[in-house]
Amino acid sequence: MSDLCTQVLVEVGDTIECLLRGIAGEHAEPTLLDVGCWNGELSKRCGAALGANRMLGVEVYEGPAAEAEAKGLEVARVDLESGRFPWEDGSVDVVVCNQVLEHLKNIWLPMTEMHRVLRPGGHAVLSVPNLASLHNRVLLALGRQPTSVRVLGPHVRGYAFREFRDLVALGGAYEVQRALTAGFYPLPAAWSRPFSSLWTSAGHTTVVLARKTAAAPPWLDYIEGEVEGGMQTFYG
Repeated sequence: MSDLCTQVLVEVGDTIECLLRGIAGEHAEPTLLDVGCWNGELSKRCGAALGANRMLGVEVYEGPAAEAEAKGLEVARVDLESGRFPWEDGSVDVVVCNQVLEHLKNIWLPMTEMHRVLRPGGHAVLSVPNLASLHNRVLLALGRQPTSVRVLGPHVRGYAFREFRDLVALGGAYEVQRALTAGFYPLPAAWSRPFSSLWTSAGHTTVVLARKTAAAPPWLDYIEGEVEGGMQTFYG
């Protein structure tokens, strides 16, 4: 990974931490769930920013899951595209899902599960690479493949800034409170923040802060409608 890409990922993590510090006072002794927690390094930072009393994680790979457990997380080994979370409805105060949904065909099940385990009024912080970032727009204009969805890369979905914001708000299950971007590739981190603030939809990574509402989650119904209508499915 290039140094500039590493800087962007660090900036994304810093942005998520900043959002969590901003809502920390709204949750007494909060439980934090990191979906796709990997080795728990960012999870610990997020927990500290939020003042979490309990930290949970979902990770399918055994090695990183064990590392996360060593850092104090309670980790469930779950395949996000087919498995359910082991926690009860409304048992989590804040969910973080960072750089995960672009790797999944079936996003509808994990979106539903994250919403289910959140308590009413709980928060979700979700982030994905921005397909409409400036550098992706330039690549497309030159007839090149955008880096967010490389043919031989690990990402199977691409989300433009506004499209991802609208996905989170779909059906009113979440109220989007903040939608911003982190990084302005290929600018170094020291220069990128003013640009991503001024031209939000062209930043490198989209980060959305949303609050759970009383509305029913729409995502599994969306799958069922596709199946019944004979349309293309996005899973399996």
